[in-house]
Amino acid sequence: MSDETRTPRSDLGSDGGDGRSPRRSRTPRTPRGPARWTVRTRVLSTLLAFIAGGLAVTGVLTFAAQFRALDQRVDAELWQEHSELSLIANATDDEGETAHTTVDSVLVNATDSAAPSDHESVIALIDEEPRYQPRQQDFALLPEPPEDASQTEAAAISGESEQVLAQILEAHVPDRTVIVPMEAHGRDLRVLIASVSVVGDEQQGMFVVANDIGAQRRDLWQSVAVFSGLSVLALLLAGWVGYVVTGRLLRPLEDLRGATEQVTVTDLEHRVPVPGGGDDIAALAQNFNRMLERIQEGFAEQRRFMSDVGHELRTPLTIVRGTLETTDVHDPVDVTESHEIAMEELDRMGRVVGDLSELAASSRPDYVTPRPVDLASFTRSVFARIEHIAEREWILERTADVVAEADEQRLTQAVVQLAANAVRYSDEGSRIWLDVDQVLGPEGPEIHVSVRDEGVGIAAEDQRRIFERFTRAEGARGAGSGLGLPIVLAIAEGHGGVVRLLSAPGRGSTFTIVFPQFSAQVPGVPGTAGVSGSGHTGAREQLLPEDETDASPRREQG
Repeated sequence: MSDETRTPRSDLGSDGGDGRSPRRSRTPRTPRGPARWTVRTRVLSTLLAFIAGGLAVTGVLTFAAQFRALDQRVDAELWQEHSELSLIANATDDEGETAHTTVDSVLVNATDSAAPSDHESVIALIDEEPRYQPRQQDFALLPEPPEDASQTEAAAISGESEQVLAQILEAHVPDRTVIVPMEAHGRDLRVLIASVSVVGDEQQGMFVVANDIGAQRRDLWQSVAVFSGLSVLALLLAGWVGYVVTGRLLRPLEDLRGATEQVTVTDLEHRVPVPGGGDDIAALAQNFNRMLERIQEGFAEQRRFMSDVGHELRTPLTIVRGTLETTDVHDPVDVTESHEIAMEELDRMGRVVGDLSELAASSRPDYVTPRPVDLASFTRSVFARIEHIAEREWILERTADVVAEADEQRLTQAVVQLAANAVRYSDEGSRIWLDVDQVLGPEGPEIHVSVRDEGVGIAAEDQRRIFERFTRAEGARGAGSGLGLPIVLAIAEGHGGVVRLLSAPGRGSTFTIVFPQFSAQVPGVPGTAGVSGSGHTGAREQLLPEDETDASPRREQG
């Protein structure tokens, strides 16, 4: 006998506030059109797609491995039957002689000792005629018609058996053992055909073992169907659970969307309910509410600002109009006086508009451009300018011979404004000091630029509001726009600093611009609290009046 197996090759197939009366604001409507995918739908669809993909890949790989294992197991079982046949054919007696001297003896013993498993059938042929088969097996490869079968049925069974026998004889290779696929009796079989011959016996035998691999494949396909059905049920269950869970998790987003639809210019009071738990959704709702608060404050500030601007510009216009209406054009003196009044009011309007433009420019990120500045040279330059503002006793108290990062032009503008403010609130001939110093702050070296006067001072209740637009303290000599100190504050905050105030009625005032000597951060936006190395957060945290108003704070000379 030969152990060569002949197996056919098979290919696997693939399977805005502007000062005007507010306009009526409409609630935004969601534009009609094709249905849009919401966040909930996208999250759920993505989740289900990943689950379905995972189940599909797992099922394909698992059952592909099982089908491959089935083919290997069936071949192994067939070769096991061939091994048992070889043991019987080569068996010897006690004297060492061959136990079986005829083909018939080998096949009889092989057939009697065969115990076909489920889906197996065994038959032995001698000289191409069926001779022996086990008494019990799952099915007969070459069945005989039962005694009670009709002539037609018997003929059909006999005819099909002859066809199967013909296929076996055609696939048989003398002196070899082959495994071939075969279809018989509606079964998809894998058949082992082994040639059996014995020396000295002219008979030729065949030992045939058939395995119904088709039935086992159908069992696997049923498992595939069950797995597919359970996978669909799992997807439906996961989709339902995911729909409920994502709905609860994303409900704050629905509230957020509803809030954005209800928020208008005329109604900024609406707030989003903040869910408990402290998760990302709650943080988003809190941030949205804070944003609404900032927007509401911004709109309120804008309305106040436009109201103040309207008031400030309306007064000189009213004066000019009234003056012109009452002027006697035939009286040269009256005309000259009216001309002077109109020019003064127009000059005041020009100053207000210029200061407003300056404040508007302070909101730009490039309003302050820090560069290295020699403070000693800066101090001498700015002092030379301010000492010509008015008849006062100007005193340069101190200067710092260091280099700082600052915008020299803006800083000069702030000092000149403070000096003009000191002149406005002091008597002629009084003293005004300019002091530039380096001070060691808690976060590094700071630059303090101070202007001190002997003027009327500022009451404690006014010190928190003089940095607001169009606010003026009592006792001013001459008219001002009320925008000078807000501009000074914007310049200080643009340098990452603050403005400090030390004042008391009748004892003068000291305004100090404080900013870091070396700033590694982007300048803050004017109008918000600046960063101060001394711990102050802005102009609304000025120092309260002290008894010794003419005493400078304790400083460390750098």
